[in-house]
Amino acid sequence: MWAGMETRRMVVVALLVLLRGGAAATWVVDEQGACVWSWTPAAMARGPAAMLNALTVPVRSAVGGVIVAHETPKHGLVSQILMPPLLAVAGGAMGLAEGVIWFATGVADTLTGGALAVAPNDATELTLAPRRPLFATPSSSDTDRCGRSLR
Repeated sequence: MWAGMETRRMVVVALLVLLRGGAAATWVVDEQGACVWSWTPAAMARGPAAMLNALTVPVRSAVGGVIVAHETPKHGLVSQILMPPLLAVAGGAMGLAEGVIWFATGVADTLTGGALAVAPNDATELTLAPRRPLFATPSSSDTDRCGRSLR
């Protein structure tokens, strides 16, 4: 009985390691210096990785909401008490909506073999790290899809 459970655990860990290695960015700089999408066999892992991440993103966003609450300066006892649970609930709700989107786009990427890159790049990077909710994330990025600095 225990041997079967250990085998399943090893298979799951191996799958996660393979997906993590295969879900790396597939945006590359071409000969003209443009950032273009390049399909590789590793892109086939985009969909399954997005679907796995979709299951964890509500909790990760709720934890991110608590982190944002602790980073925000508070004025008064009421804001110190109410802000962490309210931002946790708001982050979890936003993470739930985001998780539905990630799961749906992960299914699309699974069916197309990652050729259309429907799932967001954030969804394809396997992690359990807390995620800042979208309402607390800066809207501008300092890098393009290829990782080059925009400034």
